[in-house]
Amino acid sequence: MNQIVMGAAIPYLVSAIIYCFRKARASMTLLVAAPLAMTACAIWAVVPDIPRALGMDSLYGRMAHDPRSNIFFMHYTIDKLETDSILYTVAFVLMALSVFVVAWREVWLVEREGGMSS
Repeated sequence: MNQIVMGAAIPYLVSAIIYCFRKARASMTLLVAAPLAMTACAIWAVVPDIPRALGMDSLYGRMAHDPRSNIFFMHYTIDKLETDSILYTVAFVLMALSVFVVAWREVWLVEREGGMSS
């Protein structure tokens, strides 16, 4: 779970900074691009684990012991240093929940301003 959180955190933080600079308003582009980028980066971060899920144990073993797999958001290094913690799950849920809240708030603000037609 920690690789997923680390991968998703990069676009999440960039999006959060953009959101703050825009005075807590999110454009439709940001509302679509942020979750897509978070998903893409989370998947990229776990690419070295995919062979294990597909039963390709020899390929997984080679990738797990190859420092070049750090290209996947420091996957090799994280595997060497990681510890199990519920905090990774909590961080992931909080990131997902905050993205949902921002989207919900934008819909509410646009409807209140009369920007959406019936």
